[in-house]
Amino acid sequence: KMFIGGLNWDTTDDGLRKYFSEFGKVDACTIMRDPDGRSRGFAFLTFEESVSVNAVLARDHILDGKSIDPKRAIPREEHLRNTRYFVGGLAPTTNADSMREFFSTFGKVVDATVMVDRDSGRSKGFGFVTFEDATNSDQFIGKLGLVLDDKQASVFATRR
Repeated sequence: KMFIGGLNWDTTDDGLRKYFSEFGKVDACTIMRDPDGRSRGFAFLTFEESVSVNAVLARDHILDGKSIDPKRAIPREEHLRNTRYFVGGLAPTTNADSMREFFSTFGKVVDATVMVDRDSGRSKGFGFVTFEDATNSDQFIGKLGLVLDDKQASVFATRR
């Protein structure tokens, strides 16, 4: 199962399925939507064979004019064992890659996401970082002086 992030708001389930069929037989493909039917910008996709996931991860992808971010989906139970943190005060230039690079000094980063405005595509100034474990969390939770992309950021544990 894969998580597909960064989708164009206009991407359809059929378009997504067709694009990823190039890598193998797609069992299921669902774009997550708001109650009013608008895309939330991400989807879950399941291939018949796991080798297809590796083929997808081996390269970059552009769909409907937008660079998309496919990742191996983390099972819900495993996600609960991971540690996810809210990161506020992000610079407008901060992206998932710079966040991942910055926080990798504190441990293995499983996911890094900058929240963006649906209409403008601009950063909302906050995001989330998820680590494999909480080993070094005392080094960044609530600490002053964490400077990411030339701006002081704040990190807090998220509530489950």
